[in-house]
Amino acid sequence: MQKYNIYIGSRYEHLREEISEIARNGVPSAAEVIYSGRNTLYRMKFGNVTAVIKAFRLPGFINSRIYTTFRKSKAYRSYHNSKEMIRLGFHVPEPIAYIEVTRGMKLCESYYICEEVTGRELRHWEEYPESEPMLPELAKEIVKLHRAGVYHKDFSPGNILYTGSPLTGYLFFFVDLNRMEFGVKSRRKLMSMFKSINLNVPEMVKLARLYAKAAGEDEEKVVAEAVAANKKYMARREFKRKLKNRKK
Repeated sequence: MQKYNIYIGSRYEHLREEISEIARNGVPSAAEVIYSGRNTLYRMKFGNVTAVIKAFRLPGFINSRIYTTFRKSKAYRSYHNSKEMIRLGFHVPEPIAYIEVTRGMKLCESYYICEEVTGRELRHWEEYPESEPMLPELAKEIVKLHRAGVYHKDFSPGNILYTGSPLTGYLFFFVDLNRMEFGVKSRRKLMSMFKSINLNVPEMVKLARLYAKAAGEDEEKVVAEAVAANKKYMARREFKRKLKNRKK
C-alpha cells in the first residue's frame, strides 16, 4: 500500500495542491532540470514562488527500510536541518516542504522543496575578481559555524552560494544540508570541514590563515589542521579510485 508523508511549512500551505501532485505523480514535465547526478534538481514556479525541487535517488533495498524504521530520510533532514540553520542565524534557501512516498515498509520516492537562491557557487573562487575581499568574510562565516557547533559533512564549494559585493558585504547560503550535525564540540571534526573546501591547496591554506585571523588563533596550527584534513580526504579519494579500477 502506497502512503504519502507531506510536510509543508505554514507559510506555504497555499501550495498544498501542487506539492501533493508531486507526491502522487512525480515532478511535472514542465519543471526545468538544473542538475542531474546522484540526485536531480529541478526549477519550478509555484505561483510567484520560484522553487528548487530535489528528487533524491531511490534508496537501495536495505536503506529503503532503514529510512522508515531507524533513520530519518534525506528529505526530512534537509528540511529540518535548514530550519535549525535559520534558527542559529545562518542563511539557507527558505525551506518549503518535504515529501516521502512509502510502499509497505520501504521508502521509495522522496523530495525536498525550497525557494531558489540566485547566488554564485564558490567553485574555483581563485578565478573570481572579487575573491580577495570575499574570502575574509567567508573565513568569518566558517568561524561562526564552528562556534555554533555546526558540522556540515559535505562542506564543499559547490554547496556554498554567495551574493553581494565589497561595497554591500557578502551573504553566504549553505545548501545540501541533509548530512549535518549540531552541537558538535570536537575540534578535529569541525576542522575537517576544510578537507574539500578547495582542492587547490594554496587557496585552502589562504582561507585557513584568514580563519585563524578571524578566530584569533595561531595561524600555523590552523593551517596544519586544514592541510591534514585535506591530505586524509585526498588519500581516501585515491583509495576509492584504485578500488574501483580493480573491480573493472
